Amino acid sequence: MGDGLLSEVLIRERQSNLVPGVGDVIDGRYELLRDLGRGGAGAVFEARHVYTRRIVAMKLIREDRHGATLAELKARLIREAHALAAARSPGIVDVLDAGVAATGMPFLVLERLEGRTLEGLLVARERLPATETVAIGLQIAAALAVVHRAEVVHRDVKPSNVFVTRSAEGREHIKLVDFGIARLDRPGERKISLVGAFVGTPEYMSPEQLLARSDVDLRSDVYALGVTLFECLTGKVPYSGSYAQILLQSASLEPTPSVRSAGAEIPDRLAAVIDQALRKPREQRFPDMDAFTAALSAALPEARPQTALLAPPAARVSLRAAPVTITEATQQELDPSQRRRAPRAAYVTPVRILVDGKPVDGRSEDISEGGMLVMCRGECPVNRPISVRFASPIDGKVITVDGRVRWIKGVGRYDQAQRALGVEFESLPDHVRTSINRYAEMMEDPNNRRDTLV
Repeated sequence: MGDGLLSEVLIRERQSNLVPGVGDVIDGRYELLRDLGRGGAGAVFEARHVYTRRIVAMKLIREDRHGATLAELKARLIREAHALAAARSPGIVDVLDAGVAATGMPFLVLERLEGRTLEGLLVARERLPATETVAIGLQIAAALAVVHRAEVVHRDVKPSNVFVTRSAEGREHIKLVDFGIARLDRPGERKISLVGAFVGTPEYMSPEQLLARSDVDLRSDVYALGVTLFECLTGKVPYSGSYAQILLQSASLEPTPSVRSAGAEIPDRLAAVIDQALRKPREQRFPDMDAFTAALSAALPEARPQTALLAPPAARVSLRAAPVTITEATQQELDPSQRRRAPRAAYVTPVRILVDGKPVDGRSEDISEGGMLVMCRGECPVNRPISVRFASPIDGKVITVDGRVRWIKGVGRYDQAQRALGVEFESLPDHVRTSINRYAEMMEDPNNRRDTLV
């Protein structure tokens, strides 16, 4: 990089503020390419190192609306970096860098993962076969075993923090992500208490974590993994509702509902393993992930820790399906006779759908020139004209296109139902169509590196 370009990079960084956007350069090294997600305390971007051109994920933190100070959030981010560095493993997202930009904004740089969240897969498919569920469990348990040996408790194990991706060789594997509320029990590690911050997701929290006990340990992660596998098998979670409702159910003397009570037809031994992981007294759960792994392997010996959750690279499916209603959607799949060839690939980015001028916010899971799979919690009537706003692949520019919701699935998983929408594009500018197809074809070829095309 020449001196002129470097000067331009530094000027752009100084001009950026605490709400960065695409095109800003952070710490003189990371150019933000597109939005991956935003929350009350910050945002995650796809970024490119301006020297090496490596594509990464960058988490940026700012003062949030819940009252946590920048100093508290910085300490939290540093703790997350420490946890990731201590628990390095092929099954855990890799931390690459951390620091504080000239604006005072803390940041964390992570490896950029391409693929699907387990949450997105479950919303679309509702439930998974026992063999796939055990394969998922074995991989997550292996990652958590590394985490626990590093004296870290994740405290937020759930499908949205399980990422299904592929290696450069095309082999599918699972990565555990988001150590933002992890607990480090190593000597000298300062405890952090954030004002108004969440300490987990109620549906997946153990009884002791729901009660905010100070002695939460690795058996809380055992419980959360049990809930995740329960959901894989049944499409439901043991307890749902508001935080207070879940706390009340969890604190009752009644045992946690058995996986069989949700109607899952699974082998007896596997049901017994899930049920043991969900015991309310933590002394009755598996003592560690090694014991959990051994029980899973014995319950279904034919299962292997190799998943096949992502569509094969050659699979090409459009969203041109016959319209279905919300009640029908959970029982119907796309009509194979209406499939057509169109490159399709996993693609995660924030999406805003405008229905009669009213916004419904969510995120995409995949994309093709025909449309995208969107996850959201709002109301989107089937076949109503909509506008869809999202960041275009490759260049990251925010675009708005016309479309329709062709089908809805996943209704009723929670009180605040997470839904998968099949969105069909009705008008697509040529340059956007080219960008989507280029991205999808690139993602099908493991030898075609992402950083050569941006």
